[in-house]
Amino acid sequence: MEKFFVSVDSVIFAYHERQLFIPLFKRRSVSPSEPFPGHWSLAGGPILPGEDFEQACRRKLEEDLGLDIEYLEQLYTFGAPDRDPRERAISVAYFALIRWPRQELSAGADTSDTRWFEVRSLPEGPYAFDHQLIIAAALQRLRAKVQYQPVGLNLLAEEFSVADLMALYHALLERELDKRNFVKKLLSFSLLVPTRKFQGPKGRPTQLYQFDRAVYQALQHEGFSIGS
Repeated sequence: MEKFFVSVDSVIFAYHERQLFIPLFKRRSVSPSEPFPGHWSLAGGPILPGEDFEQACRRKLEEDLGLDIEYLEQLYTFGAPDRDPRERAISVAYFALIRWPRQELSAGADTSDTRWFEVRSLPEGPYAFDHQLIIAAALQRLRAKVQYQPVGLNLLAEEFSVADLMALYHALLERELDKRNFVKKLLSFSLLVPTRKFQGPKGRPTQLYQFDRAVYQALQHEGFSIGS
């Protein structure tokens, strides 16, 4: 029987200055058998005894990037026979959504040149394993998901304006939205709770909102259509 090992890999999405980012790091070889030195990589690695996949993801994200994750969702299982040159390897991939972290990304013992990349300006490569394929699959999933489930809770600040929310959807979908229809649709779901107003740059008051967490969770379960 062919031997194989199981690992996890994670694509992390964060939103900053109206752009969508993911973190990558360059692998640093800590042993002669370590593959893909100097290649761009996602956070990940083999699961440990007693761990489930999600626990392994959270551990590797802390070890490789110093990130603590709230929202984590299983993406897909990648198992091409040649994805790891050492032996047969199966990876259970996840994607996560986080608010832009205040602290700098940390680098683990086997990582170097750790940084955020805007998703439209990712490095050309080379990439470790099949990580470029995993990133593409995660982007496709997120852009599909945003059209039928709310995703802003883990990406936006606690308080935000309609303009902030529209900018997020524009960054995710890479297309303009009709503001009138967008606002009308969101308000029809009772998803937004008004909090306070502040004086905008043009002297007009801007309404800020928070998500109604109960409605948010219900819409994640039931789904919705954001339309165009």
